[in-house]
Amino acid sequence: MLQRVSFLILFISLALLSIGQNELGGIGQWREHYNNRSVIQLGMASNANGEKKIIGATTQQVFSVTPSNKVALLGKSTGLNDASIACTAWDVAQSQLIIAYNNSNIDIVKGDQVYAITDLLLSNLYPSKKINHIYLLNQWALLSTDFGIIVIDLIKHEIKDTWFPNNNRQATKIFQIVSTQDVLYAATENGIWTCPLKNNWIIANQWQNTSDFNNLGISKITQYNNIVYGASTNSIYQLPAKTPYFNLNSGQIKKIVINKDGLYTSFSNGNKGGLLKINSDKTSTYIVDSIYLSNPVDYLFDENNIWVADSANGLLLKNTNAKLIPLGGPAGNVNGQIYINSKYLIAPLGGADVGFSMYSEDGWKTINTINNKNLPACYSSAVDPIDGAIWLTSSDGLLKYTAEKGVIEQVSPVAFRGFYSNIQFSSDGTLWTLLEGQGILQRQNNNWKLITPPNTLSLIGINKMFINQQGQAWMIAPNYQGIIVYSPNATGEKWRIINTYNNNLPSSTVTSMMDDKNGTMWVGTNNGIGLFDCNEISNCKAYLPQIKNNNGFAGLLFQKENVNCIIADGANRKWVGTNNGTWLLSNDGTEIIQRFTKNNSPLPNDTIRQIAIAPSTGEVFFNTAQQMASYRSTATSGATPMQQINIFPNPISPNYTGPIAMRGLIDNAIIKITSLSGKLVFQTRALGGQAIWDGKTYDGNKVATGIYLVFARDELGTEKAVGKIIITHGQN
Repeated sequence: MLQRVSFLILFISLALLSIGQNELGGIGQWREHYNNRSVIQLGMASNANGEKKIIGATTQQVFSVTPSNKVALLGKSTGLNDASIACTAWDVAQSQLIIAYNNSNIDIVKGDQVYAITDLLLSNLYPSKKINHIYLLNQWALLSTDFGIIVIDLIKHEIKDTWFPNNNRQATKIFQIVSTQDVLYAATENGIWTCPLKNNWIIANQWQNTSDFNNLGISKITQYNNIVYGASTNSIYQLPAKTPYFNLNSGQIKKIVINKDGLYTSFSNGNKGGLLKINSDKTSTYIVDSIYLSNPVDYLFDENNIWVADSANGLLLKNTNAKLIPLGGPAGNVNGQIYINSKYLIAPLGGADVGFSMYSEDGWKTINTINNKNLPACYSSAVDPIDGAIWLTSSDGLLKYTAEKGVIEQVSPVAFRGFYSNIQFSSDGTLWTLLEGQGILQRQNNNWKLITPPNTLSLIGINKMFINQQGQAWMIAPNYQGIIVYSPNATGEKWRIINTYNNNLPSSTVTSMMDDKNGTMWVGTNNGIGLFDCNEISNCKAYLPQIKNNNGFAGLLFQKENVNCIIADGANRKWVGTNNGTWLLSNDGTEIIQRFTKNNSPLPNDTIRQIAIAPSTGEVFFNTAQQMASYRSTATSGATPMQQINIFPNPISPNYTGPIAMRGLIDNAIIKITSLSGKLVFQTRALGGQAIWDGKTYDGNKVATGIYLVFARDELGTEKAVGKIIITHGQN
């Protein structure tokens, strides 16, 4: 399959984008937000002008780095056919990149085209088809797999042959391949096998095996000037000698390389690693030590620079000094509760990673130290609507971060100690946070108050809370007991349990909660969604929406699905995340508008753990079980007052066929598009604060070249705005 992608030519031609220029695309465009801390492979490429760049791979994306350290990323959102990368190789002769995936799919990226080779992916001949390494031999790519050697013709972009280094076509696991001037070497599970090369091709059934190497466990191999070295877990051999040339005292050898400067090896020992040079007297010298390296799996040399791929720490550049090169994205997997507003996204890392990451129009920034002091693990985040300060719950209490000053402070009240989980602000600036096992802690006007439940209710193990528009605190009860609701009102505080028995919940295993623009509470469970319209919680029962298009839900909305998260967009439509992808529903939940999975989109995984929506752009962020991706949807939050209509793209280029977005509108604004003479061309309504036009008239014809006026107003005509669209190409 051949796929054209305009971004690819930028990637291959060295006209690279920097991390800070990871610009938001048009409606319907995706972006990946991977942490890229697991770098697995490196290579060197150059263009016709001799300009060089590093090309490498993380577990999910391909990247390139220019000499000035500008980074470009290439993934599913920019043209690749798959994710979860196993290995890559750069073909200098054809100026193309070969990418092998863990599912055995293969892409070849050349210019602005992606050639997909799916034969191995679709084959059922072997129980394991894993691709372990790619070696280039003139116009051939030799892929070491768990069953043999796949030969790919790099000119025709097709599989040419399959080699079995045992002369009997029996499946054999191949770790790595190298060649000297006239011999091909294959490190296999059955030792080292060799075969004569003639005109860069092997002669069938002439593989030879030296039995003395069969039990040495050699899985890595390298050569320079026809000198071949092999390595096992902790020993290096200079072939054909059978005794170790060098022994690693502790740890595991990850890779060996020999070049004009000598023999090098990288190793890891637990969470510590290093890069060593093997001296002529068979001693070793550290080139890079464990201060920077944990699991160095690849490295290459470029004049005075040494580049190291570390599968735990990322990309390291070593010259006179050593420094990590950021490749974008958060610093780790996001395990905390995300907060988003029109200014930035805050992603507490949670889990084993400390601190938090922030995303804005300038890209990703991670904060894990302040004044050389490590931050604790952070779990939940919110922004004070009054002063804009960022608040986080952490393993060390509540933290307050002032982004403009770069100052973070511990603000947990001394009187209230314990584990703080969720945090949220009401529109009036009241802070709500859960103090596990104790109650709800409130902060109003710098005064703290602990709200405790009656003795009949236990908050031990509770860690999820949502404050709705009525000022009620809805909490997921521990031990699969439904929901605990706290409701302050004029007649006193009330607490109530909501479950399947008394309140029509579809299941007492509650997984998610939110309220929409109408004040309706949407409660997700492991058996679908229940809706509540309850100003008074004493007699509050759920109603279960019926889906118009059954689509596997047996009539009820998401019946038998685990609903991990729900959120309303600017048009009050609902995005729902499950273990089987994400859905966009109509505002009442009865119609399916879109569905995305890893098979029809750049989603890295079908388990959607959290969804956040940027209010001003409509970009929807999906935090999955394997990192994060975002999609620019059609709805934004409404603007009040409505002042200027932002139109994108504008002017419209001759080859543009996508949607034209008009944002900055008041909620559900009425939009009229006319010619300069006043003739009505099209009319629509905004989705929240954004309207979409396809550049066509009512009868489906593309409008002519010219200038068109956009008139926007609310229902009463009190809010008005005017914009202008320039069409540079069209037809009458």
